[in-house]
Amino acid sequence: METYRRVEGLVDYIAGRYDAVAEIGIGHFPDVALSLLRRGLKIFATDIKPFRYKGLKVIVDDIVEPDCSLYINLELLYSMRTPPELVPYMIKLAKAISADLIVKPLSSEYLNGKRVCYENSNFFLWSQHELCAQRMMKIPFINQQISPNPSLLKRGISGSITRKRK
Repeated sequence: METYRRVEGLVDYIAGRYDAVAEIGIGHFPDVALSLLRRGLKIFATDIKPFRYKGLKVIVDDIVEPDCSLYINLELLYSMRTPPELVPYMIKLAKAISADLIVKPLSSEYLNGKRVCYENSNFFLWSQHELCAQRMMKIPFINQQISPNPSLLKRGISGSITRKRK
């Protein structure tokens, strides 16, 4: 399958490093999510429209105003063919949940994350350690603060989210 060959490196990269992931904006291209599901990863996908793929949980959610409770305890958010104007919202969500973010854009787009070339795939990576440079940070689109757990960060596991008290 030609489509699979173009994302095989990305699937190998994710499957070799993460256990709990979500695809943001799955649309009509579930190849990566279904491949990760077959590899035994805990995965679900989101989109602003309802989609159904056998064996894969797809939740209607808008990355511009996400329901952060869906994403707690994930290690990675990733997105395929993402419109560049949505990437800042994905970065904010990744910060809020202390997760890594991978974006595989269209071939002609260049983003300001760390460019990774793995096997036959090119994508951009924002690691949770880079995203959570400060101990406490306020996330503008949600009324929450992130408090990374230092012992978990050493092992590359998500921090905790607490509601800001009024």
